[in-house]
Amino acid sequence: MSSGISRKAFLRATGVALAATIAGCNSIADNGGSNTDTQLSPQSEQQNEDSPTFGNFYVGNTDTSSSTVIDGRAEVVYTRPDTATDKSPVVMVPGLGLSPYIYRTTPDGRRGWMEYFAEAGHPVYVFNPPRNVDSGGLDTGTLQNSDSASLSRWSIDRAWPTWGFGPEVGDPYEDVRYPVESVDQLVASFPAYVSTGGGGGGRSRFASPQETAALEALLNRVGPSVLLVHSAGGGSGFAVAQAVPDLVERIVAVEPVGAPTDPQTVAEMGGDAPFMGVYGDYVDERGQAGRKEATQTTADLAEETNPASTLLSLPDEGISGNTHLMMQDDNNGEIANRIITWIGD
Repeated sequence: MSSGISRKAFLRATGVALAATIAGCNSIADNGGSNTDTQLSPQSEQQNEDSPTFGNFYVGNTDTSSSTVIDGRAEVVYTRPDTATDKSPVVMVPGLGLSPYIYRTTPDGRRGWMEYFAEAGHPVYVFNPPRNVDSGGLDTGTLQNSDSASLSRWSIDRAWPTWGFGPEVGDPYEDVRYPVESVDQLVASFPAYVSTGGGGGGRSRFASPQETAALEALLNRVGPSVLLVHSAGGGSGFAVAQAVPDLVERIVAVEPVGAPTDPQTVAEMGGDAPFMGVYGDYVDERGQAGRKEATQTTADLAEETNPASTLLSLPDEGISGNTHLMMQDDNNGEIANRIITWIGD
């Protein structure tokens, strides 16, 4: 490899099969042959004339010999542009107790971020965290005998004020951009997920070994990517960006949990990759001002080494009413286009 070519560029140009040595890039035999897409090679996942433009596959460790409640497998839902592209893949990670649904569509049936990014020429891979029962392998016997793990699921009573729909259920903010008239569809999408209780705080609480290993396996499979994380998905996202910086071209953090505020951690994420934080409205009312301040600090530190880094605060741009689930808000396309433009800068 020429000394004048970065490792990221080398991985993108050659599609080096790093996944062979990383837990999680399973063959059909590894997962029982249930998915015909599991043998696609890294960084190409780039389609030829016969490859599908949408589908799903699995990454992560399926070893059930340990006494963990879930194994490390994670479903990945993908869509690719109709024609071959040299644009960076975008890996999207949902927040705690949320599934790929939040990126695929909206409760009122509009296009989701997956479609917007694919139309712009980006292959899109949406990660379904192993802790979600509809993604990972749940060991019900171990769960029943566990003192530290249980099944949880979001309730609308808790989600409505926490995510900025309004002060209480049924009472939306006047300018709210979430389609609250169809919120029943969002509620129906909530997966049961494994909750491991308190401890750790910040991003470490959510960055389980199974989740970070599966997400790292996905990046090894698809090659250098834009990593787009949401809420508690920041925990595993930031950890993986430190672990495999050569596979992270840019980081987009949508109202993240655990945004790092120390210079060394920020410098290690993605090897000085540009960082963009994105925040909606009513942050103080949601009790999440501290998270936004931390994200601003991350952006400021990242900007010291990469001027492209920024915090997009929508209210500061004169855009009011956006919620924690801005990828489904009524202006989700406008926000997607801002992010897509930043990726291409």
